[in-house]
Amino acid sequence: MVFLIAASKLDPAASNIAEKLLTLYPFKPERKEKIEVFKAGNVKLALLEEEAVKAENLAEYFPEAEAVAFASRHESASLQPTLTVHVPGDLEAGRLAIAWPQRMKAALKTLASNAPQGFKVSLEATHHGPVSLPIPVWFVEIGSSLSQWSDDRAGEAAAKALWASVNESSEAVPAVGFGGGHYAPKHTKASLESKYAVGHIFPKYALSGNLSLERVAEAFRKTFGGCRAAVLDWKGMPGEARRLLLSLLEQLKVEEVIKV
Repeated sequence: MVFLIAASKLDPAASNIAEKLLTLYPFKPERKEKIEVFKAGNVKLALLEEEAVKAENLAEYFPEAEAVAFASRHESASLQPTLTVHVPGDLEAGRLAIAWPQRMKAALKTLASNAPQGFKVSLEATHHGPVSLPIPVWFVEIGSSLSQWSDDRAGEAAAKALWASVNESSEAVPAVGFGGGHYAPKHTKASLESKYAVGHIFPKYALSGNLSLERVAEAFRKTFGGCRAAVLDWKGMPGEARRLLLSLLEQLKVEEVIKV
């Protein structure tokens, strides 16, 4: 398989991570019209002129790529030093990118092993773009302010996580996550410590009102290789959402429903 790692030149965290990738791994320049590209075996590193969240047409430039991992910054008002992994998607609109949970698990475990002291490692709920790429997509991010985005140790941890995600396969059971907050501690723990690998995550705020069979089904459809498991942060969702979600999962014939 050909994997693509993409980093925006407009993003200080992505530039930091890309620099570490070029230092740590045997990338060599490979010319590409409009986009600066480096190659190491079956992995390409593209330095984008646009923000990663807007890279909806990236597959047109790299038709050979079978999955793409983005290096990116994470922004938060809390300014908490963080290293995160997530799938892009718009839960409100029901437009989801294709998740590859096993690759995300590899990234998450590598972050956990290499995170600088004081950095929180976490999965995040599904959010932002790009949502229309025809191949699996995941983000590895440094948060939450410029001091962390430019931190060499954080950049190295994220670079190692991205490299692991495109080089290490896993037999983990892919799952869709539901409940909890945006930073999904229960799903993070499940991915780090159990046989499950969580991809798309619907946090508590996405489980009200607009939760439908179609939107839940889309998350399972948009999981690479198929998905028949759900990991539920049981205490991290209201009772009404629990009942509705269990009904929807039953209708979808989800084989494993794990409450954490």
